Amino acid sequence: NEPVKYFMTSDGWDGKTPLPLVLVTHGYGVGGLVQVIFFNLQPLVNEKQIMLVAPDGLLDSAGSYYWNAVDTCCDFDHRGNDDVAYLTGLVAEIESKYPTDPKRVYVVGHSNGASMAMRLACDASGTFAAVFELAGPFWSQPESQCHPTAPVAMRVLHGTADTEVPYDGGSVGDVGNLYSPGAQAIASFWAEKNGCSPTPDTSAPNLDLEMGIAGAETTVSRFTGCAPGGDVERWSIQGVGHLPYLTPDFHEFVWDCVAAHSK
Repeated sequence: NEPVKYFMTSDGWDGKTPLPLVLVTHGYGVGGLVQVIFFNLQPLVNEKQIMLVAPDGLLDSAGSYYWNAVDTCCDFDHRGNDDVAYLTGLVAEIESKYPTDPKRVYVVGHSNGASMAMRLACDASGTFAAVFELAGPFWSQPESQCHPTAPVAMRVLHGTADTEVPYDGGSVGDVGNLYSPGAQAIASFWAEKNGCSPTPDTSAPNLDLEMGIAGAETTVSRFTGCAPGGDVERWSIQGVGHLPYLTPDFHEFVWDCVAAHSK
């Protein structure tokens, strides 16, 4: 893989106190630094005293960075590279070189990176305490392809007008007859894996995540009764496509979601 392009620790860190680690997994073609900027995650490094790492995936034949995450996205060249091993190895390398809180390792991703984040929750559930994913395709047959061994808190965000990764499910890119489940099915899958009640509570107030729409446009569906550390919520960004125009305080939503959880 390409070397890590973006790694930050807090300016005021004493170098001894173990810090939480946030792993950022980029969307198809954009690279780690661009993804950090899109989510506006840089302020968290100093404000919340964390480590932030945003690696690049491999380059494919189209010259685009990608992750071999799930069968629906995005190893279009069918190389079969093991990005689970790469990313878990990267976390282990950071933990070996810097004081890191192993109970507070999180993944934040968009699109192909959101797929990769969920893949890590499937295959390395003992490592990651929470996943915050936006508009990610998932395994075409998750019940037979995803086998977490521990609860991982999950936030499933998706724009209802997304045509690249359809909110209600469908094909993604050039993957033949494979279809990703929709946001509701993905959230329900994680709710089942984490022992939550199957019917979510929709009484929470709307959130304002999108700058291009006046008011609070994002509805929240919260699953209850989940195993400790395994709560699941689906956030539906009404009328928004694959690339929402996120509010400047979006990073605060991200942090509040993941920081509430530890292994």
